[in-house]
Amino acid sequence: MLLIDKYAYTNNLRNYNPMAKVLFAIGGIFLSLIFNSVYIDISIIVVMTLLIIAVAKIPIKSYFKLLLVPLGFLLISIITIIITFSKDSIYIYSFTLFNKTFGITSSSLKQGLKLTTRVVSSISSTYFLILTTPLNDLIRVFNKLKMPDLLIELIILTYRAIFIFLEEWRNIYVAQDMKFGYDGLKNSYNSIGLLVRNLFIRIFIRYKDMITTLDCKLYEGKFKLGD
Repeated sequence: MLLIDKYAYTNNLRNYNPMAKVLFAIGGIFLSLIFNSVYIDISIIVVMTLLIIAVAKIPIKSYFKLLLVPLGFLLISIITIIITFSKDSIYIYSFTLFNKTFGITSSSLKQGLKLTTRVVSSISSTYFLILTTPLNDLIRVFNKLKMPDLLIELIILTYRAIFIFLEEWRNIYVAQDMKFGYDGLKNSYNSIGLLVRNLFIRIFIRYKDMITTLDCKLYEGKFKLGD
């Protein structure tokens, strides 16, 4: 079971109205987009974080570990925004690379700060929803909101595919690790290559098994979704 999925079923907000949680999370995202204010974004981050940690009782270490994944990608994007190259710019900090001057200006720093707070507030709102609401409850909400069946089915299949991918990756990795496959740089490279190759093979096999299972259950292109 995914860590996110585990907390979605065991948190203290598990039995609260899923529609209210969906609207609350969407409201947080829309507030950030509409007001375009760093202070609003920070307020959303604080509120969502308190709800996740203090109310839903998600372990703080686990929550911040989950945040590290999107924040790593965010950091790369922010660096490319705040570091500019212009002959007419007044830099707060600058450095020379390949005989060209790059640096950080006050405007690029403000732009980077706004983008960072907006993205983090949106991530916090999204994590509040997925850490407190299981997929089954979300599907019921999507049905009530009259979301197209095709989109709901894609969500279900994608969610299942993620589980298959992670399960197969973990099984192969553990088997390799037990045989000292990652002992040394050369062994690690070989093991990674084998892992990727076997992972694709295993995913195709599991996909075929899933199709066979759906056929046995008389799947006709539409899941029987509960109300």
